[in-house]
Amino acid sequence: MDVHTEMLDLIGAWALDACEIDEAAAVEAHLNTCPTCAAEARRLRSAAGWLGLDGVLPVPEGLRHRTLTAARAKRPPALIRTLLGAYAGQASLLDGLLDGVRPDDWQRADPRHETVTGVVAHLAGNDAMLAADLGLRVVDIPAAAGPGVRDAWWEQTQVLMEGLADEAVLDQPVRMASSQRPPLRPLRDALVQRAFETWIHLDDIRAVIGKGQTTPPPEQVRRIVELAIELLPGALDAHGAARPGHTVRLVLDGAGGGEWTFPMGAEQPGGAEVTIQADAVEFTRLVANRRSPDTIRHSATGNQAVSAGVLRVAAMLGCD
Repeated sequence: MDVHTEMLDLIGAWALDACEIDEAAAVEAHLNTCPTCAAEARRLRSAAGWLGLDGVLPVPEGLRHRTLTAARAKRPPALIRTLLGAYAGQASLLDGLLDGVRPDDWQRADPRHETVTGVVAHLAGNDAMLAADLGLRVVDIPAAAGPGVRDAWWEQTQVLMEGLADEAVLDQPVRMASSQRPPLRPLRDALVQRAFETWIHLDDIRAVIGKGQTTPPPEQVRRIVELAIELLPGALDAHGAARPGHTVRLVLDGAGGGEWTFPMGAEQPGGAEVTIQADAVEFTRLVANRRSPDTIRHSATGNQAVSAGVLRVAAMLGCD
């Protein structure tokens, strides 16, 4: 099923405000580029408005959850649509933020990419690298500051959104964004990273212009955590922090949290050497290097030096 058909299926739920956050963002991003779906969306929104004229009855508690659970049991969402929806959702939030950026905000200082323009150009460059690996069109990033860079970034996001519809490509190796030599990983991991990086830089720009942090949906937090856990054993090896035969138990609280055990290196694991407990969203900010091992709120049992080493390496996995 192509993106157009999938979005067309969701427009009815969107018109009734029954979509998840990432689904709604994916629909709204599609409506900006598809006149056919935009016309259908206006028609259904209008009908939904008329249905509500006689007064809105409160929705029975749990109805939405039961309806969505039944719908997903009948037709599970395609993984590629889920991953693209998360990416589209964060891109839509960033685009909305940039709508309100004043001309002088584009040159405000950013600690990693010099200016707000530099942050957006960095995102556009990483999106373009993924597009190139997939054989999709690469959008040139203009040298001019501000809106021109934003337009190029947004156009590149749409190329990715519209060019990816086949579930089979999720296993294709592509380059991951990295400050060092980009490692190759399956596209499914790269899409998790694109949504992750877009969220993190959304918050970077919000901080620069004096706005508060955002929090992604729980399922997106969980995907980021799971990607980090896949990468950590190799990273521990690469940074000389591996402890062959030992494991780490990671307990993350809050939305998107859970419990994971992973080896401290490439060799077969034995017993858990340390247990680290923290908030799930805070852990993803550590992975993005927006928290340090010293500032993240956490508790650790077992060898304290080992747990500090795990957190230190986790903070190097990010997408600066």
